[in-house]
Amino acid sequence: MTQPIIYIDLDGVLADLYGHAQRHLDVEHYSMITDAEFNKWFADANAEELFASLNPFPTNKKLLSYVKNLAGSFNILSSPLNFDREGSIRGKRHWLATYVKDGPKEAIFEHRKYLYAKQPNGTPNILIDDFGKNTALWEEHGGIAIKYQADKDELFLTMEAIGLAYVKICLTSQ
Repeated sequence: MTQPIIYIDLDGVLADLYGHAQRHLDVEHYSMITDAEFNKWFADANAEELFASLNPFPTNKKLLSYVKNLAGSFNILSSPLNFDREGSIRGKRHWLATYVKDGPKEAIFEHRKYLYAKQPNGTPNILIDDFGKNTALWEEHGGIAIKYQADKDELFLTMEAIGLAYVKICLTSQ
């Protein structure tokens, strides 16, 4: 039996990027930030410092503990910034070292997350991500994606979806 690998996104799932932007751009809610404002804020920021300074969501430990108990391990799969790839990766690695003490098996920084949707033998993997485009592409490439934004979605329902997806894959890959 081949077990699925669980991949977890960083920004929006574990780290509060949108809340950070909301505070720095002084808006009532991050949904009020236009794409142009968000992109300018990113471009003006020091990517390494930005990602290293994000607050963790209070649900982190429960989510990571649940996944680790279920699957034995997890991987981080996070997109780096286009304009400062290396700086954003350093900042995200620093954040992981600070807030994810019992760390991931592997931390991967890649825009094309869908490349990890299936294992070479065809076994689907699971992605937990807050960005709909990522979850859609993951599923188009044969994986199971669970859309979860920590400041918006219910953790219990997300954990239930993860468990059901994991068991489904394990039962069908025997």
